[in-house]
Amino acid sequence: MATTIKKTMAKDQKDARQSVEVLKRITGGAKPQDAVVFQVEGTSISVPRKAVLLLEKVLDEMADGRSVEIASYSKELSTQEAADLLKVSRPHLVKLLETGKIPYKKVGPRRRVLLEDVKKYDSLLRETRNSALDKLVREAQEMGLGY
Repeated sequence: MATTIKKTMAKDQKDARQSVEVLKRITGGAKPQDAVVFQVEGTSISVPRKAVLLLEKVLDEMADGRSVEIASYSKELSTQEAADLLKVSRPHLVKLLETGKIPYKKVGPRRRVLLEDVKKYDSLLRETRNSALDKLVREAQEMGLGY
């Protein structure tokens, strides 16, 4: 499930900028395992620090006028959900599964993929791409191509 904030109005940007500054001061001294306690209309709300950091990031993006999307996923994904997450077609994802690049299991006739495995594959792919790009840049510099 995804929630999107597409267009941030000027007033929202200003409010977001002020809010993110306050949140950064609050979370700056907190330990990673600490919850952050807010007082709202006389009621204490204990919020996990990770959630506050996520809110801080959302507000930071809004303050810059960017669109923001927050998505939540199950631990186990359908092939279409996994393909959407990787931004590839479902048939391409099925090839990745069948060649063993991403582990999966079958539930009846359907394939199921663990979110953790999809993230591992995506991370490995990004590392491979970055490594190849770094190599190309080094070679271009050695050849004096102006990069």
